[in-house]
Amino acid sequence: MSRPSPTSFFSFRRSLIIAQSTVTQLVRMKVFYFLAPIALLFLGLQFFDAFWYEGPEALMPEQELRMHKNLCLGTMMLFTSLFAIVSTALLIPGDIEDRTLYTILCKPVPRLDYLVGKLFGVIAVIFIAMLVMDVLLVATLHFRTEEKLIETTEYMTKIGYPEREIEAGRAEIAAHGPTLLLQFGVISHFLKACVIAAVALLISTFSTSTLFTIATSVMIWIIGAFQSIARDGLFNDAEFGDVPTWADKIVGTLVSLIFPDFLLYEAISDGAARAEDVLAMDMAQLGGLSALYIGIYVVLSWFVFSDKEF
Repeated sequence: MSRPSPTSFFSFRRSLIIAQSTVTQLVRMKVFYFLAPIALLFLGLQFFDAFWYEGPEALMPEQELRMHKNLCLGTMMLFTSLFAIVSTALLIPGDIEDRTLYTILCKPVPRLDYLVGKLFGVIAVIFIAMLVMDVLLVATLHFRTEEKLIETTEYMTKIGYPEREIEAGRAEIAAHGPTLLLQFGVISHFLKACVIAAVALLISTFSTSTLFTIATSVMIWIIGAFQSIARDGLFNDAEFGDVPTWADKIVGTLVSLIFPDFLLYEAISDGAARAEDVLAMDMAQLGGLSALYIGIYVVLSWFVFSDKEF
């Protein structure tokens, strides 16, 4: 009689199967409905000038394009982050309620495969949503930029500007259109949403309710957005001549590990940095940091989830 082959510690194939099931589960929950108001917002911006802006640059096309990008990127960040929290918080309680979790774990499926598959599924849906929003952003920004290029060219030609200044003005406006720097901003928001989803996954493994998972994840999201500023003010403020001790450095490091520094992701946004700053910061390092955060939270989730009795 042949003995059954032992189950491997981790199987990427099993995780992908669970991820595929998770994507189907989220689609059935109609999670993509939130894209409709975002699409209407992005398209609606095409028909409104920046009338809400007051200042000496109110009529400058560069200012209008910058505000268009910042509003669209901020909307993408807000919705993807909230979606990452809510969707992840609903997965494990939903599987327990409909007893899908018991069906999966009674088979030779390690709990690490289950958690990684669930996270991969959420990340896949976030990627699809970000891709749709990115296409809408690039399309609307492209038409908006072309409109401003035509208006500026006609105006400067009518006034009698020399050709060199007209080309310089067109180049400055084009720099605020769809650029590589804009895609860096979109990618940074995607990585941020992935880290937030990993945080929500960890909390959902020991949470007693979905509401607690959502509230705690939102709190960590807010703390992470300001923790670097608070850490610098507490441990690196040289105004009073205080030199950080080794204990301060240990506390600062622990805070950085527990609460992700989301300010790093905000720094690589099209409205907050220049192209040379982003290239110097190196997007690969941000991706590596995100992978480190996700790996830490997945391992912690596995430790907590392995002690659960199902």
